[in-house]
Amino acid sequence: MTGTHPTAQAALEELNRLQAYATGVIGDELIWPLSMPCALPDTDREIPLAYYGESHIGRLKTVYRRGLGFRYGRQMQTIAGVHFNLSFSDAFWQWRAAIDGHPDGSNLRDIRDTGYFQTIRNFRRIQWIFMLLTGASPAVDASFRLLATDRFSLSDRTCVARGATSLRMSDLGYQSTAQESINICFNHLDTYCHSLSEAVHRSWPSYEGIGLKDQEGFKQLNTAVLQIENEYYSSIRPKRVQAPGERPVRALMNRGVEYLEIRAIDLNPFARNGISETEAGLITLLMTACALADSPPFTDAECVEVNGINARTTWAGRQETQTFNAGQSLLDAAREFLAPLDGVAELLDQAHQCTLHTDALMDARARLSAECPLLSDEVEQAAMAQGHVSFGIEMARVHQSNWKNYQNPEAQRELQQMAAESLTAEADLASANAGSFDDFVTAYINQP
Repeated sequence: MTGTHPTAQAALEELNRLQAYATGVIGDELIWPLSMPCALPDTDREIPLAYYGESHIGRLKTVYRRGLGFRYGRQMQTIAGVHFNLSFSDAFWQWRAAIDGHPDGSNLRDIRDTGYFQTIRNFRRIQWIFMLLTGASPAVDASFRLLATDRFSLSDRTCVARGATSLRMSDLGYQSTAQESINICFNHLDTYCHSLSEAVHRSWPSYEGIGLKDQEGFKQLNTAVLQIENEYYSSIRPKRVQAPGERPVRALMNRGVEYLEIRAIDLNPFARNGISETEAGLITLLMTACALADSPPFTDAECVEVNGINARTTWAGRQETQTFNAGQSLLDAAREFLAPLDGVAELLDQAHQCTLHTDALMDARARLSAECPLLSDEVEQAAMAQGHVSFGIEMARVHQSNWKNYQNPEAQRELQQMAAESLTAEADLASANAGSFDDFVTAYINQP
């Protein structure tokens, strides 16, 4: 995870340093470059849970993932993506509010919260464009346990969903009838927080059947629809930096939205960081367009429509038969949406003294016009030719070699020191445990 930076390029440069350091300390291991996993063990129990140490909060994080395993299967935790965090300045939101007829800007928090939720709704309206342009997971290895194998073409050990953009964002992921019952509203912060908070406290029969504990300890944090708010698998989240031990929804309720976490971005296996500079520029451009555009509240009917088109795009977005509306293909609709964005791209370039955003817009148009392939096209072709696992290993080795040649001794020393300090901090946190772990979990879940 990088720190906060004024430009996408600066964030990627820090990611360069982090990737180079990680490659240097894991020996001969490779960093898997695809969103869908490599060859998996025969059983879920052989997939290890993430370990965060012996502090109460560290143990809670591991228990949460144990609960995810019981609820969705541990293979879900082997799926990876890029979380692209982005915020806009308070001056931007005050300017945006003035355009909407609120020139005084007196209640900055309300202006900011309203602006971010307007942006979220517009992102959801064009999420399918993100998946067309950044989706890169149309294939899986045969070891990934599938319920609907009829959707795939089989090539040796590789299962390919022809025309898919992002299986990671499809119903192969963290989907359930329990989550469908939440009916999250992105119209207002208060209703959003209430819906999530209620889901953390509303028991769900099938999770009651799992039980709370076994001989190894907690099986899950609770038997509710959600163990914690983060279990709700959303393509975008309003976020606020949390105080130690503070739940995400409580941070939002206390202090409002600070930034957005865009979660619909697949790992780009051809990019050494999992995301290219061009993609970062495109995401910044599209999110800025979402923040600038009008954004009426969602109706129930529109929510159903938006969910439907996003779901169809994950499985079949590249198929010519997929349409956005009557008589208009997805590709044509995406090109139409990008048509008026030149001015926004040029202003972003001027602000950051670069050509990143206009270059990204040009690249997106070329891909949507078939002048060059979509990223999911490239990944599908490679998976069919080499096999999903072989392709992933080949790209992992290319990136490993690249990072071993990346020289930044000062950054390496700094990160080595940070790593040592983090281990000391974790040990201090564990030694400061107060009370029982059971009481800690109860208090965390039941925060007022």
